[in-house]
Amino acid sequence: MENTEQNTQAATGQTSAPAPGQDMEFGLLMNRVMGGTTTSRPSDKSANDVQVDILLGQASGLGKLNDQYTQTFVIKGTKALYDLLGAIYSYALQIDGSPLRDHVLQRMREQLQEVHNIKTQANSPWITTVARFILPSDRQTAYSYARVVQIAFDENLAPEELPSYIRERGGISKITATKENEVATKAIKDHKSAKVKLTSKVLWANAKGSTLVADLEPKQYLNVVPEGKTKGTFDLAICVNVGQEVKIIRFLQVSEQMEEAVLSAIADASVSDDLEKVQSGLDDYRQQLGISSGWGMLPGDKGYAAPNMPVIAAATTNAQTTADVQATSESATTATATATATAAATQAADAS
Repeated sequence: MENTEQNTQAATGQTSAPAPGQDMEFGLLMNRVMGGTTTSRPSDKSANDVQVDILLGQASGLGKLNDQYTQTFVIKGTKALYDLLGAIYSYALQIDGSPLRDHVLQRMREQLQEVHNIKTQANSPWITTVARFILPSDRQTAYSYARVVQIAFDENLAPEELPSYIRERGGISKITATKENEVATKAIKDHKSAKVKLTSKVLWANAKGSTLVADLEPKQYLNVVPEGKTKGTFDLAICVNVGQEVKIIRFLQVSEQMEEAVLSAIADASVSDDLEKVQSGLDDYRQQLGISSGWGMLPGDKGYAAPNMPVIAAATTNAQTTADVQATSESATTATATATATAAATQAADAS
């Protein structure tokens, strides 16, 4: 009867509910299906597990070797390198402070040439010569050391301060890169400042040669110089183009700061980066206009003569370059009014 019932259930896909004692047997069945075993212990491992642990253990050992290397060679080696640079810096300071400094450097250059066939120029940085003399066979390292020593010299450090200075700034590569960036940034800033000053001189020369004159009543001037600020050299105009005419609405008295911003915009837009060429054209233009003082000319400028003193020498006029300066000046005058109209109008409204 039981066999008949079981056969019937099997044929219909039905299963009977497990007896209470069969729950554990079901769990063991699933354990086998999932790969487990009733006799396994946490300490039991297959051969594959042991091999994996061996490989992982080797990685751990290599990590410890790396720690030992870092401590023995990198950290201690870096400290030794910084101490070495301090010693080289101290040696360089001894040479710089010696009354025989020039003779020592000359002998270094001679020996570099005679012994190592290394040519150095008399105008080469003296610190570079010292580093090259110390390391004649390693040019790149010598120049790297020279940059660090030069930075220490520029920062007025004592030799004993150099190692900690390098560490605090993240190492040799970082301080040399930072210094090079500072030098490049300063060079750009100095060039831009010189360009702005030269633009101001070009505008002054153009003012001397200009025939445009405007007679305005005092009420047509608007002072937009903030309290406590210095008035600039130039007055700016707000103009409107009406047909063939240019209507002047107001003249503005502006601060040096605002004037600097306007001159910078003019310089960027219309003045060449070749400042020597612009200066040469300005010199010729001034000579053509008979300017020997005033009109933006300062002592030391070519052709300058104190007031009431005759000009000693006249320069040959470069017609093309002079024309370039005139064109730049005219363009700059227009750009001044255009570039400042909006800003000046806003300040005028605020002042009202």
